[in-house]
Amino acid sequence: MVRKRKSGAVLAVADEPMSSNPYICHSCKRCARKRKTRYLPQDIVFQFLSRLPAQLLHDVVRHVCREWSLVIRSPNFIHHHLRNSTGGLIVQDQHSPRNGFYVEMRRGCLEICNFDCGFDGLVWSSCNGLVVFSALNNFNTLYVSNPLTKQKTNLPPYRTRKGDYSALGIALVEASMKYKVVHARGKYFFPNQIAVLTIGLDKVWRHINVKHLLLPNESLVICWPLVTGGYVHWMSEYIVLTLNVETEIVRRFPVPPIPNVRGKYLAMDSHLSFVYNSDECHMDVWQMNSITGEWTLLLSFDSKPLIHTFKGMFPEFSNSVRPLCWLVARKVLVFSDDLDRRCWIAYDVKASLVQLFEFNKDESYHFRAHVNSLVWLK
Repeated sequence: MVRKRKSGAVLAVADEPMSSNPYICHSCKRCARKRKTRYLPQDIVFQFLSRLPAQLLHDVVRHVCREWSLVIRSPNFIHHHLRNSTGGLIVQDQHSPRNGFYVEMRRGCLEICNFDCGFDGLVWSSCNGLVVFSALNNFNTLYVSNPLTKQKTNLPPYRTRKGDYSALGIALVEASMKYKVVHARGKYFFPNQIAVLTIGLDKVWRHINVKHLLLPNESLVICWPLVTGGYVHWMSEYIVLTLNVETEIVRRFPVPPIPNVRGKYLAMDSHLSFVYNSDECHMDVWQMNSITGEWTLLLSFDSKPLIHTFKGMFPEFSNSVRPLCWLVARKVLVFSDDLDRRCWIAYDVKASLVQLFEFNKDESYHFRAHVNSLVWLK
């Protein structure tokens, strides 16, 4: 039997014996008895599967046949699929973190789906689909997991002193393809030490002292670090500390050259960005070179459609709208109102298009930038 497209083009026909090629998808038993195999070329199958969402591949497609399952589990496919994947957000209810939402932009439209993280803990940082999280009510018990595949591994315990504040990040060293978890801690929100652990290699944490990078009477507030490629950043009103996860060297960089800096630092692919209101109707985006610390003005965009949307939804709106994260780097920003977090807005800064998404206003939500992937540790 030959299946044709409406145009009449033949999909594939073969009258040869069954092949041992692991990428061939065999047809039904009836055709097999006739020693006929209908298949698509290996490269077409590879490219077709790589364009499907990771959740669909894991939940459905890998169960279609053994050959497709082998393709989907191959390291080359996982790496290729990750490179072509778009980012999104994991949104968790802080009181019930296991069942959350995954928000992403596909074909120019917002897609929101229910998402079972597979663990009862809040995601603190994410890299290439892997997340680091702690057990509920026990910050010293740390794990790395892929929330999609539900694979999980324990990290060596990291004991914090009473009164210490902690912040976690996870990043990839591309040269070795090893992942590292970074842990900053300090008294009264001021970091005095950064600890690093290579997943799968280290049994104990290595410590990096950063006190020498701070001037006398200068302190850096411990915030949740922003991970951009192979770099982890901590920011304050006056400086940026940047850790190169490959060399494990921390450098001190200046903030953007803007008078009276007031804005939001956001991770933007492999760059640290800074978004701020240049005037009542415009916002500027600055981008930092993680090697040199040099800041450049990347783009400016009209914020009037965004402000008008918030004013229409919230009559009490008083310019408290803040950017939360990049949903699509350099293109789509997510905003919310500091006074009312029940509604979030995805704003296309180039096309000035607004898309809304809402959650239950009675809940308290925690979010982290994330990309669904099939990546796991070797």
